[in-house]
Parts: sequence; C-alpha cells; structure tokens
Amino acid sequence: MTDRGSSIDRILSIPRLFTEDRPVWTVEEMAQQLRLPISTTYRYFQSLIRFEYLDEAPGQGYCLGPAFIEFERSIRVSDPMSRAAGPVMSTLAAGMPPGALLILCRVYRKKVMCIHQQAVAPVDAVISYERGKPMPIFRGATSKVILAHLPWRQQKREYDGNAQALSQAGLGADWKSFSSGLRDIRKQGYCISRGEVDPGRMGIAAPLFNPDGKVAHSLSAVVWQDGVDDARAHSLAGLVVDAASRISRALAHASPGAAGQDAPPHSSNRIENV
Repeated sequence: MTDRGSSIDRILSIPRLFTEDRPVWTVEEMAQQLRLPISTTYRYFQSLIRFEYLDEAPGQGYCLGPAFIEFERSIRVSDPMSRAAGPVMSTLAAGMPPGALLILCRVYRKKVMCIHQQAVAPVDAVISYERGKPMPIFRGATSKVILAHLPWRQQKREYDGNAQALSQAGLGADWKSFSSGLRDIRKQGYCISRGEVDPGRMGIAAPLFNPDGKVAHSLSAVVWQDGVDDARAHSLAGLVVDAASRISRALAHASPGAAGQDAPPHSSNRIENV
C-alpha cells in the first residue's frame, strides 16, 4: 500500500510541474526532476497522456493536456461558491465606481487565488488577482481579510515562515503586533488596502463564511483610488460586507441539512483564534 500510495502521489505531482515558466517537459527532464528511472517516468507519462492530462508538444516534449480545459469549464459552470456569488456580485456591481473589478477568492496551497471575477464598465485595465493565479496571503485586502480569519495556529505558522515579508507588508514587526493587526481586521469586519498589489488601485474585502463558520474565501471590490476618499471607501466597504453576508447565507441555505439555518454572523466570536 505504501508503494502504491507513493506512486499515486508521484504521478499526481507531475502536472503541477508544468508552469508558466516551464510549460514543456521531456520524459528525461521529468525523470531527473523527480529522481526516478526513465522507464518509470515514461509509464507515468503514458498514463497521463491516456487520460489527456498531458499532450504532446511536437518537437519539444509534453505539455498540459485538454482535460484541464474541460475541468476549468466544469468548475466555472458548477462551482457552488461561484454559483451562489454570481447573482450577488451582479447586484453589487451596480453600486461600484466605473472601472471597478469584483473578485471572489479562496485559499489555495497557502496562497489566495481568484476563482470568479466580474468587471464594471468601462473595463480599461487588468489586475494582478486574475482568475487562477495564486497570490501571497499577506498582501492586499483580498488576502489579508482571509488571513485575519484563519485559526491562530495557521497565522502563527505563516508569521514564523514569513516574518520579514510580513513586516515589509506592514503587518507588524513582531508576532504581537501582527496578531493584534489581524484582530483589528476581524473586529472591523472588512479590510481596505491602497496600492499594495496594483498601483493606483484600492482593495476593499470582506470574508465569506462557510456553513461551518470557517472562512476560506473573500469577496473584494478593486477600485481606482482617485476620487475615493476615506468616507467613500468605507461606504463601499459596507456594500461589500452586505454582499458577502448574502453570499454566506446563500451557501448556508444550499448546504445539506441547512433548513432554517442562517449563515454565521460576521463576528470574531465565530473564530477560534480570538
């Protein structure tokens, strides 16, 4: 069982090595990377090709296959979070300034990744939080509002592994100030950041509560800073918080056994790391 589990882990790890920086691999290169015999790596490639997880890049090697395109569409049309959030985000867009972008993000491999996005016309620029791109969990309101609601043990591990980067991001020079800053975000119920991710942009984010009361998603409005003073920013934050609350309620009512159940309130007393 151990050998079989190890083989499964290895074969599942192969697609993750195909990245923007390294989109094509040969069998020999992959064998060297994984420290496996070429014959074993070839068998893994054959299995992945058979299920169309890999495809041939003529004259170069192999790249990710069309199965992932099918999976991406399936997620877009069927993901419960995106389905619950879509109508709410459309309503929220009506109250946003021109050129705003609404993004729905989730925790992914110790980072934060956009899973759904909606633009408010005119669409004149892109932002770093594009769909499918993992981003640091400690930069920008979108990420910080999730970080603020993680269990304190996860926060401590994040701090211990990234103390210098967290300090540079203005999240505290030591654990005490870092923890206190996250507590302030939880108490406020939303987070606002200015120019931390994209120049000239302001992020306004609120947490989304799963039916079990945990936070692994956030809803954000990314707006141009020009013309948005503090009063306007906090007014927009109220709209984002309200929309996040409606999405959380929709998720709660859609979950099995949720009849008569309301979503958890946006309050730190739902979190274990107070």
